[in-house]
Amino acid sequence: MKTADLIIAAGDASADMRYATGFSTSDAYIWLRVDGKCMMLVSALEFDRARNERKKHVEVLRDTDFTSLVRPTFADTVLGAASKFGIGSFRVPSNFPLGIADRLRAGGVKLMAEDGAFFPEREWKDADEIRMITDALRLAEKAVMHAREVIGSCSVTKEGVLQYQGEIFTSEMLRREIDLILAAGGAMPTGTIAAAGIHAACPHDRGSGPIRAGEPIVMDVFPRMLKNGYWGDLTRTVVKGRPADVVQRAFDAVCKARDAAKKALGPGVVPGAVHRAAEASMTSDGFPTGRSENGSYYGFFHGLGHGVGLDIHELPHLNPRGIKPLRGGEVITVEPGLYYPEWGGIRMEDMVYITADGAECLTQITSDFVIE
Repeated sequence: MKTADLIIAAGDASADMRYATGFSTSDAYIWLRVDGKCMMLVSALEFDRARNERKKHVEVLRDTDFTSLVRPTFADTVLGAASKFGIGSFRVPSNFPLGIADRLRAGGVKLMAEDGAFFPEREWKDADEIRMITDALRLAEKAVMHAREVIGSCSVTKEGVLQYQGEIFTSEMLRREIDLILAAGGAMPTGTIAAAGIHAACPHDRGSGPIRAGEPIVMDVFPRMLKNGYWGDLTRTVVKGRPADVVQRAFDAVCKARDAAKKALGPGVVPGAVHRAAEASMTSDGFPTGRSENGSYYGFFHGLGHGVGLDIHELPHLNPRGIKPLRGGEVITVEPGLYYPEWGGIRMEDMVYITADGAECLTQITSDFVIE
């Protein structure tokens, strides 16, 4: 009996499914690879669109081709395919649906969940993928440039609060301005961060409430393009007016660590070593990392970066545990940050493509900090 590869997922929800077929759906469908031949099994509702949008090497079949049932379940269809092709076991992703797995096992087939990446080759991007990621990044840059203009147009009340078009300017309003640009550019805004002041001390706090002059504003923008599913990722920190001395020094330390890390990257480089060098750089500049008496973290307490592609966070990971050397072809972020509850946070993020002999920065937007 043969072993085949199997995914059951929606194209919108599964990067592996999107990678395997090129077909985006809100509902789940079936992908099989048998004897090196790829096929997708879809309902009548999706059949014609699947034939038009699939990757060329993937054959499109109806799910009813493998069972006499009028409304087959996924398990019915897969068991029918297993019988037709002589399949005794399937290799599946680690997040394969448990209920379907139980039914397939009850039907007599074995399932082997992949411990690591289902498609390890996703880590290394080809020219088309680089182009699609760069397109998403350009849209993120456009949104951040617009946000800078909006912040620049704000007045400051006598209480030190920003005001925009006669209203108190909030993180929610800033996020809306960013997300409108992303949506107009054909992307899905997903979790945009526009966090100011003490909200920026928590790296994934999306931000809320009025924005004040002199406090750092972290804008982390990561659009997913609707057309192809690829992501961009960009973070810039700005301040309206004059920042406190410690905030300016933190900004300078983060940019210094980021730029040194980008220069250090290339084939053969161990990610963990670059992360540790960035942390040491910021510590030597007067910004240590640790935990306070109440258990809160401060300083630089997240990874230096991560791969980007059909997932916003994918291999490789630039963190202290990253021991596998880069080989070339990866697209990764470099995003050191400093976070202190007394005044907020700073994060600056660029995207980098690891070339055959070094690294190319894909990000073009400037790192300007102070907005008058």
